[in-house]
Amino acid sequence: MATPFLLLAAVAGIGQVAANLPLPSLPAIAETFRVGPGGGELVLAVFLAAFAPFQLVWGPLSDRHGRRPVVLGTLGLFAAGSLLCAVATSFAVLLAGRVLQAAGGAAGLVIARAMIRDANEGAGVGRGMAALSMAIAAVPAFSPLLGAALDLAAGWRAGFLFSAAVALAILALAARALVETNISRLVVLDARAIARGYRGVWASPRFRANVLVAAGAMGGLFAFGAGSPELYIIGFGLTPAVYALYPLIAVGGVVIGGGVARQLMKRGRATAGLATGTVLMLAGSLGMVALDPLGLFGKHAVNVTMSLFVLGLGLALPAAFAEALAEFKGNAGTAASLAGAIQIGFGAVAAALAGVIGMPAAMAGCGLVAAASLAVRPAGRHST
Repeated sequence: MATPFLLLAAVAGIGQVAANLPLPSLPAIAETFRVGPGGGELVLAVFLAAFAPFQLVWGPLSDRHGRRPVVLGTLGLFAAGSLLCAVATSFAVLLAGRVLQAAGGAAGLVIARAMIRDANEGAGVGRGMAALSMAIAAVPAFSPLLGAALDLAAGWRAGFLFSAAVALAILALAARALVETNISRLVVLDARAIARGYRGVWASPRFRANVLVAAGAMGGLFAFGAGSPELYIIGFGLTPAVYALYPLIAVGGVVIGGGVARQLMKRGRATAGLATGTVLMLAGSLGMVALDPLGLFGKHAVNVTMSLFVLGLGLALPAAFAEALAEFKGNAGTAASLAGAIQIGFGAVAAALAGVIGMPAAMAGCGLVAAASLAVRPAGRHST
């Protein structure tokens, strides 16, 4: 009996829900606690700062103790953090709740990827990664819209109550239907063992090259998320409500690219999807940089180049993760943790750079990192 895929996707996506759902409520939160406009941004910054390192914790623990107990425990932790945010009477308590949310939410995508690796071989890993990417593609786009609706209906605390309710519902389903996939657990686990595990994973040229392709893909997406509000609202004159629809570009690209990636993997052509996707990301990001010198910089032209980038992301990201985890059957949790932490960390750097050098330049840098990593990828080794 296998875990229902929708349950696996829900486990994987809950961290992204927590990251994006409060975004429309940040001004109201800042006003409630009288922390000023910049204080509201801490609600997101603290979450991201905790999210990346906690990914490094849950993977090795799931390698030692199993995927199921880690998922159940972290869903409970996520629900507790969400409730703490909802009832917070001070800004410090709210931020503490966000740390707990991040700690619990960080496990989902790591464990879901590890479970896919546990249960599949060869091209099956890539198909599973592509399906997972497609299933959770809408989360970053629709979470802010849902957050805005909840805030309008019942205030900013409603979003955190909603997150807690969702986590508890997923926890109840997981307790009944989540199947343990880790049948070859690590014998011992301590700080030295964890460090050795991460060193062993990073020592693999195949892992390094593919995870940096994935990092470049996610970095470009984070740069777009960080730089697009100012560009579209201030630069192009869109209202915030209209701008909120633009993340749907990313959903469409990831879904289409992921669908093509699944078909390529069914035919044993994962490498073709990885290469084509990386080329499209590079073309889209460099094309965006070229718009201004050519006198074409406008919202429609930016949308076209962004569409190319996310289409490439949808193609490349599942194959990159499948290839990065391919050698690590026995410690897939450790490999997935390190890959996820690198991806999120790189994304955070790219988002910061978007505010310094501009969104197009930051995205171009990410496209170049992905292309350079693909170029040094070990030859002759690929999923089939």
